[in-house]
Amino acid sequence: MLQSDLPASSERWQWLKQHPIIAPSLMCADMLNLQNDVQRLEAAGADAFHFDIMDGHFVPNLALNLDILKQVRGVTNIPIDVHLMVENPEAYLEPAIQAGADLCIFHIEASRLPVRLIRIVHSAGAAAGIAINPATPVESIRLLLPYIQMVMVMTVEPGIAGQKLIGFALDKIADLAAMRRERGLEFAIGVDGAIGRHVVTEAASRGASFFVGGTSGVFLKDGTDYAAAIEAMKKAAQRD
Repeated sequence: MLQSDLPASSERWQWLKQHPIIAPSLMCADMLNLQNDVQRLEAAGADAFHFDIMDGHFVPNLALNLDILKQVRGVTNIPIDVHLMVENPEAYLEPAIQAGADLCIFHIEASRLPVRLIRIVHSAGAAAGIAINPATPVESIRLLLPYIQMVMVMTVEPGIAGQKLIGFALDKIADLAAMRRERGLEFAIGVDGAIGRHVVTEAASRGASFFVGGTSGVFLKDGTDYAAAIEAMKKAAQRD
């Protein structure tokens, strides 16, 4: 068994059992007015913030960093998930948690020692998540599912905002939900990439509960305000 310094029921990650969780992606926010955007999004009903860190190597882009994370943590009390789109996630985990991350998500494609990474996250007091790219099979993380609190299913290739949905990635949500049910596990299933309202409905029906809101869901160009966009996503996620 994988030993962790925190039990599976740690209070620090009970928030992940909420349904739905709408987490605006701060890489899509107004960087010139980030504090204002963070406060507006929280007031508008955001359940968490999704914080992308990119290194320009694992993905062809640079995004947010730990200094900005520390500043965001200073102006909000809601959970922050940090999505590490980097080649060496082990170098970022503890600093990210010290800067304010409640959940650290690393890519299985970038990790040669995922068990060690999960232990690092738990030892530092945060929840552990694994992200899988659209073409990465669910089977690649099957053995790790009992020890993590989140699987983030990427529905676009990571690194660039504003992409079109890769539809076949949604099928992995149902596969993960079946594994969760059959094995009596409790990890949350999230989706990230081109998550508009219709995608929220499709993903929720398959078993997802965590929805990253980017340019397709929260930061809309049609003038929709944050409160209306977040409420629409929450309604779209309601299960019958």
